Amino acid sequence: AKNLIDFDKVWSTMMAKKPEEFENPSELEEFYVRTAEFPAGFMTEYAPSMLTAEATHQDLAAGFPIGKRFKSAPVVRVCDANPMHLGHHATADGRWRIYVFADAAAPPTEQSPTEQPTAGQQAPPSSVVDFAEWIANSPESPLAATPQGADRDAWFDVKVIYQQDHTNVDIGAVPAAFKPSVGPYQLTDYEKVYATDPSADIFELRGLDRGGVVVVVRPDQYVANVLPLGATAELAAFFAALLPVRQSRQA
Repeated sequence: AKNLIDFDKVWSTMMAKKPEEFENPSELEEFYVRTAEFPAGFMTEYAPSMLTAEATHQDLAAGFPIGKRFKSAPVVRVCDANPMHLGHHATADGRWRIYVFADAAAPPTEQSPTEQPTAGQQAPPSSVVDFAEWIANSPESPLAATPQGADRDAWFDVKVIYQQDHTNVDIGAVPAAFKPSVGPYQLTDYEKVYATDPSADIFELRGLDRGGVVVVVRPDQYVANVLPLGATAELAAFFAALLPVRQSRQA
């Protein structure tokens, strides 16, 4: 409330000034741009708590400040090459969002026989593949608390965003953790796999580490945590206090 009162005092004082009273002709414009989030209602920043982690790894995702509203950016959905804003694909359904921004080595691509690794060769290691295996199958994964019989994404909406453009991602080779079977007919959901928009690279726009990063977003669309891809123990610990043990749908 005090911040709102202070803002109103400064803004009303500036609006009451005559143009010639400003030292800098751009002063009013600069103040408006600098504080645009405040009148829009997006300046709220939650302090660390059970729902908001400490900013230990904030440098991995400078554009997604922990405790502040998740600020969307353009991406391209791989399954249909549809450009969209990442945050606009979230629905008001009470789920947590886990955005997995892949490392540079990660994008699966369709290879011709001549491009397959030869004997003794190995594909470049990918941290996002290891993360996908952990979140899908580990008993420590937050997904392990999903009620039995419910869709795998019933509580957690896990999406992956690759650094490359959509033409360089073979969706058939994307880990199953990002393509859950959902609905009464258990159809594969391909709409959780994204690539960067060549005209607006989300990794550049939001200062995301090229080594990969996990951004956890609360159901109210505020950033709860930022973690390296390999920090699965930290991710498990964050959710441990918030989730019950695995339960059946009938419970």
